[in-house]
Amino acid sequence: MSKVHTTPVETQPLGNVAQFIRGITFTPDDKVAPGTGRSAVCMRTANVQDFLDESDLIAVPLEFVKRDEQFLIESDILVSTANSWNLVGKCSWVPQLSYRATAGGFISILRADRSKVFPRYLYYWFASTKTQHEVRLCGRQTTNISNMSYERCLALEIPLPPLSEQKRIADILDKADAIRRKRQEALNQIETLSLSSYRHQFGHPIAASDSLPLGECVTMLSGGTPSKSNDAYWNGDFPWVSPKDMKVDYISSAEDHVTDLAFQETNLKKLPAEAILVVVRGMILAHTIPVALTDVPVAINQDMKALIANDGYDPHFLCWSLKAAHNYILGKVATAAHGTKRLEVEHLASFPIPRVTLSEQRHFARIVQKIRDSRDRLATGLPEDLFNSLVQRAFKAQL
Repeated sequence: MSKVHTTPVETQPLGNVAQFIRGITFTPDDKVAPGTGRSAVCMRTANVQDFLDESDLIAVPLEFVKRDEQFLIESDILVSTANSWNLVGKCSWVPQLSYRATAGGFISILRADRSKVFPRYLYYWFASTKTQHEVRLCGRQTTNISNMSYERCLALEIPLPPLSEQKRIADILDKADAIRRKRQEALNQIETLSLSSYRHQFGHPIAASDSLPLGECVTMLSGGTPSKSNDAYWNGDFPWVSPKDMKVDYISSAEDHVTDLAFQETNLKKLPAEAILVVVRGMILAHTIPVALTDVPVAINQDMKALIANDGYDPHFLCWSLKAAHNYILGKVATAAHGTKRLEVEHLASFPIPRVTLSEQRHFARIVQKIRDSRDRLATGLPEDLFNSLVQRAFKAQL
């Protein structure tokens, strides 16, 4: 087997080539409608997704923006700096905007020094799996919120080839990212077939003439997070799922894994395959309720609930019952005193499940499986994995 030859690349602390600009602070009463005279759109954690989500915007009067540098410019990177531990560091690229905008207090602006680092190169480095993991470790936990340490994050080392090489790498990753996103759009279209099939067969769960509460159909289990300071709990073989892993409808693995010692010494539980996972706490609940079914046994973190189907109920049917009434459940999300979004267990347990026979449920499950098989065939050689591999090679000077 031939070896991959790499040329050593200079690294520098992130703080040498970029700066963090903290977001503004304001109260809920200070908000105004976007487009109001002398106002600026204020991005929040809900807007920081894989791309900048502009579907739900708020604005504040211009006087809350104290410095010109706090206004967003094209090629800025928005970073979640105060969030649930697993979401600290999540970032979005800022494209050219048609309106004036700034960042709220729970996120910060990472701005490149263009004389030293190509902004798009910086974005791909910061968004890479390796860097995201390192950034999360820069978080300091306070109650349920982790605050990123700017000092520690700015000390992270970024590989810095010449600017021309940085641009070449960013161009390659841009092309690969475009292919990945187009494939994902096709996969998303397939996923809508399961929802359409559910509603064709059972209608809308809320409108069911005969139903019973979800709490009578499942056993609910809570998750937990072993101490991050105890290495003996981590880097094992058992998948530990947190909201960041809930990007698809079926969970087969996770970014983090725990050891058997974590189950012996903490309240962490091993969940069986085909458990239904629901995120019940975190800022992500401001705009969506992630729901997924597990393919393999997993453990979950404290921001989630696992629903184990009781006898007489098919987990696929229950999972898609929740998905079919997503907006109804989203309307039950409340804001706790410290600002965290929560879906209370009593609201989840009272969710109405249509009373249908097990054979009807299993018929639907077979349809879902066929749709999923089609999705898996399309996803063979999914650019997501190829893209992540390409990113890893890029920052090892192997492109």
